[in-house]
Amino acid sequence: MDWIDDFIKLYSSKEKGDFTKALELKREHIPNKLYRYRTTGNLEYLKGEICDGEIFLSLPSEMNDPFDSHSVLGEKHPAPYIQSKDEYMSRFKDIMDKDTFDKIFDDDNWFELMSLFTAENSGSSHNVNAIKESIIYATMKMLEDMNTTLNDTINKSYRFACFTEKSTNLPMWNHYANEHTGVCLEYDISTIYDVFIINRLFPIKYTEKLPDGTLLATHHKINEFAFLDYFLMHKLKDWSYEAEWRLILSPGTWFNSLGEVPKDYWHKGKKIKFAVPSKVILGTKIKEFDEEKIRKWCKEHNIPVQKMKCTEYGLTAE
Repeated sequence: MDWIDDFIKLYSSKEKGDFTKALELKREHIPNKLYRYRTTGNLEYLKGEICDGEIFLSLPSEMNDPFDSHSVLGEKHPAPYIQSKDEYMSRFKDIMDKDTFDKIFDDDNWFELMSLFTAENSGSSHNVNAIKESIIYATMKMLEDMNTTLNDTINKSYRFACFTEKSTNLPMWNHYANEHTGVCLEYDISTIYDVFIINRLFPIKYTEKLPDGTLLATHHKINEFAFLDYFLMHKLKDWSYEAEWRLILSPGTWFNSLGEVPKDYWHKGKKIKFAVPSKVILGTKIKEFDEEKIRKWCKEHNIPVQKMKCTEYGLTAE
């Protein structure tokens, strides 16, 4: 959707006022209803979601997508990542003759050519190409380590809960509601008046290529406030059927400083109060015992219940 591209651009912009514009744009497009598919594997936990409005925020590493919320390096050579080309030019200006200098630093592959020049003039008895490759390898290894640190930081720090826009999404019923034996919880977003929660609900941008955080960081293309959020808002197009929205929270939601964060926070999810579902939709293959329990809870809390049915017209709620 074009509006999601516009939202992410404004949200990550460094221009004054764009962040506020981004939130206003998002509020215009948040669906009135969002849905969350659940299994009945742990009925006590599901009871907390239905009766008490609890939701569980997971670590990115707990998702079924191994690249969820990841930065992925998009280049295999160092040059695109190096913002300080001028520094290298200054360093080599008095070492190279003008023709060599121009030839190297006017080329898109300047870092590789510079590494070759360094190897040729190293005075080493080792193979020149091997020295050049070792320089490039060491630099890329440093960039890979930076990327790994970024991904580790995102995974340990952030927690999120996933929602979707449709209650009749067949793959979602299959994958996240245990082959239609679970439930789909409907949330009326228009009745959530906590501005902070609404501001932390994000649409997912589905893309052919995941963002390269090392490139974004070295070129300072995103404002610092939005930098880590940026990766949690992107997924590969393979997952576009999910039509996902996310509630994304960080340690700053609960703690005033890093010193207040307990050690066990960094390695487990977190349960929070969100909202009581506005409706509970039962899967077509839900077990009789589970259905009776859930209907009882919903009756006690005045929550409407529907049950999905496979008809000649497709999947519908009875």
